[in-house]
Amino acid sequence: MSGRPFLRVTRVVIALLLGGCACDPPVADRPGEVTESSFSPLEVYDPLEGWNRQVYAFNAQADRYVLLPIVDAYKITLPLIVRERVSDFFNNLKTPIIFANEILQLKFADALATALRFGANTTFGMFGVVDIASEMGLPRYHADFGQTLGFWGIGPGGYLVLPILGPSGYRDAAGTGVDLTASAMIDPVGALSLDDARPAIFTANVIDARYQQPFRYFQTGSPFEYLLVRFAYTKKREIEIGRGIQWRRSAEPQEPKGGPEQQELAAVGSRPSP
Repeated sequence: MSGRPFLRVTRVVIALLLGGCACDPPVADRPGEVTESSFSPLEVYDPLEGWNRQVYAFNAQADRYVLLPIVDAYKITLPLIVRERVSDFFNNLKTPIIFANEILQLKFADALATALRFGANTTFGMFGVVDIASEMGLPRYHADFGQTLGFWGIGPGGYLVLPILGPSGYRDAAGTGVDLTASAMIDPVGALSLDDARPAIFTANVIDARYQQPFRYFQTGSPFEYLLVRFAYTKKREIEIGRGIQWRRSAEPQEPKGGPEQQELAAVGSRPSP
């Protein structure tokens, strides 16, 4: 089956999500805005909170009864050294996407380190099975297309919980779609060229991704875990994106406010004293 319909659907979804990022939240719902009705220190713009809570509960149940039992069996079946090699292999497959996003974010020093890491692990580390680059002192960076959009001034939009994938946002969900599409098209070590092996590689990638993620649902024991996770994710993304590109706007002259008497008083007050 041709991949064009899938790409068309992906473009439409990304366009809709980015459209939501471009809209400012209502004043009463903006984080940091104090309203008369209520105020929470964990306030995050979450217009789909009812839906997000349902998806969060679904993810918790799927994690508890499907993913975690598979991960536990994975840990019992394979020794630690084999699990580490699997993680190194899949981490190396993500490197070209990280490199591309670092270039798009103008982080050329990080991109150089990432390129050297990929070259070392692919060449001397048996296609990334062994993380030689870390032994060589090359740092590991993370960059995704959601960060790239944020770097270029696209706002986060509303908070969003994705099925299975977990916490996200309008902008980050669009970025995830781009990264997943690019990952499906890029095959740096030829792992996906074997059609018969694709299901096994995809399954192993999913299991390894959950294995590397230490988060466990409801491990805090707090009845406000949804709010805590939402707040922590939002702040984490703010830190990862940083300031980004600050587009300059021409300063418009401000007209003096008030009547003639107030304007005269303001003018007198602004004059230097003799």
